Amino acid sequence: MSVTKDDALRDPLIANPPQDTEGPFTTVVRRTVRRGKEEAFEQWLKGIMKDAMTFEGHLGVGLIRPSRKSHPEYIIVFRFDTYEHLMAWETSAVRRTWVERVQPLITGETYVQRHTGLEYWFTVPDHPGSAPPPRIKMAFVTWLALFPLVIVLPPLLQHFLAFLPGWGQIMIIAAVMVLVMTYIVMPQMTRLFSRWLYRDNR
Repeated sequence: MSVTKDDALRDPLIANPPQDTEGPFTTVVRRTVRRGKEEAFEQWLKGIMKDAMTFEGHLGVGLIRPSRKSHPEYIIVFRFDTYEHLMAWETSAVRRTWVERVQPLITGETYVQRHTGLEYWFTVPDHPGSAPPPRIKMAFVTWLALFPLVIVLPPLLQHFLAFLPGWGQIMIIAAVMVLVMTYIVMPQMTRLFSRWLYRDNR
């Protein structure tokens, strides 16, 4: 990974790497699109997301499109398995080129947040400036969300996966649980417990 002096000055995560460089690490980018540039921005999104997926350690890209035309803010989530792999993407010439290309399409300030581990599940669009909740709170809400899934999903899925060996069943059940937690359960749980999770940050 090649990091320039300018990169380190602009990005405190590069100048002060975390003690634990194992991930996952997540970058959340918020950009407001200029009126009339929405279609061009969508094409830009397809390009940068496609290139990000070619980098080692890539765990997926998430996208939240604007809910109101009056406030055309996009939220883009890049996720990597380790700090080194995230920084390889963040400091790459490929990403730098895409960032230069998007400038004529956006307006206002670009907001960037980075999260590690459990913090990925507690990134709430309603709290763009908030620090992550205390880890004990994140652990409690995660346990509360996971407990019913552990009871319900394995027996339900095993009925349909009986033709697979035991390890195959476990692998698929684990994958389904992660997807359900990430895209369905945790967004709802985070909003449900939002006032308690972020109370200390206000």
